Amino acid sequence: MNKEKQFDCVKFKNKLQEKLLKDSGAKNLREYVEYANKVAQKSSLHKLNGKIA
Repeated sequence: MNKEKQFDCVKFKNKLQEKLLKDSGAKNLREYVEYANKVAQKSSLHKLNGKIA
């Protein structure tokens, strides 16, 4: 008998979004976008001039 783990992608995505919104402390969409941009700039995946930072 092969037991497979069940993974609910939508539930996982919703939990991530809730955590990000809570961590951002944003009161509106503009504040959330500013927070998301700051986080993205610090990411190792952020590209500068076509190269990974």
